[in-house]
Amino acid sequence: MSRFSLLGKITLASVIGQLIIVAVLESLVIYFHVEFVGNFILDEFGDGISQVDLIYHLIFIATFVFQVLMCIDALINKNPIQLIALVIFNLLTLLYAIIQLHQHEILEDEGTESAKFIPSNRFKNREKVKIYFEARLRPLEYTILAFISTFSVFLAFMAYKLYSEMEWDNYKKYTGDIRIRKAFVTLSILQTLIKMDIFFIGAYAIQLIPSQKMGYSIIETIIIFVLGVTLLLMSWVAVSREKKYVLLSNINSIVISIIYIIYKLFRVNLHPSSSDCYRFTRIIITFFLVTTFVLISATLVYSIICFSNMTKGIYVFEVYNNNDTDIENSSPNSNNTKRYSKKLSLKRKQQHISSDKMIIN
Repeated sequence: MSRFSLLGKITLASVIGQLIIVAVLESLVIYFHVEFVGNFILDEFGDGISQVDLIYHLIFIATFVFQVLMCIDALINKNPIQLIALVIFNLLTLLYAIIQLHQHEILEDEGTESAKFIPSNRFKNREKVKIYFEARLRPLEYTILAFISTFSVFLAFMAYKLYSEMEWDNYKKYTGDIRIRKAFVTLSILQTLIKMDIFFIGAYAIQLIPSQKMGYSIIETIIIFVLGVTLLLMSWVAVSREKKYVLLSNINSIVISIIYIIYKLFRVNLHPSSSDCYRFTRIIITFFLVTTFVLISATLVYSIICFSNMTKGIYVFEVYNNNDTDIENSSPNSNNTKRYSKKLSLKRKQQHISSDKMIIN
């Protein structure tokens, strides 16, 4: 952390602070959730709603853990694009919190509608249970919403300040050729999109864990987990190591993913009412599907742009993250020699252009 600037340290400390505060408040919400459900004997479907609701709580806390990781990664790699994504992600978390509030109301009303109430000395009927727990849950939930809203403004301001700081550092490193700077921005955007894809695809798949109780397809759940992880690993390798043919293969996989998401959106929202397993989770699942669709579509566009740059011989990470000596000393019989020689030549050309500009100025 000592390598970060003062602005970076303040931003990271603030994001960690947000995680701690929200985690404490959300833990209280979970506690009251469990207490509330404990007053009923739920049927299988009601138990499924309760489990899904608990999963939503955990996903909500995970969003703030993910924000901390995004912030650390952005500061280490001086990725200004990721700072913008961090602000957008925080706003998406706010929207998720609003939808989650609606999900709690569904659990309180319809999730316990067919459940058997357990009378006790504390609560004589189900109406008193609902009044008691609503009086404790709602203030916590509204406090969380207000806190995230306020923090989003602060985070946007800090991201703006840090963006200017990082832009200058990156300009000094990647100056000389405007094509390289544009390629760097494109790769940075794609890397950031992949990280957000990882979270939202993972979060969507986790929601399908109580498949049998909610009537979801178990096979579909397993396929999403396996293929989702494989696709994202391929994406990361393709971008971080600038492997254009791996990226091309990944582009084809992304197209298939988009087709699946479109199919799923129609299936979730146009499902026959007689066997509608999504009637209690439709809004939040649609939120994740729509968000994932937008992110995956953007990933497809930037993947194509990056592939086009690589086919033109425009590389960024391998040129600037490799030591010139290592490239020069590579074996003449190495399969990568020609490729690295082109990159070394390109790098020296860019450095020469940069030097000329400094002399002129």
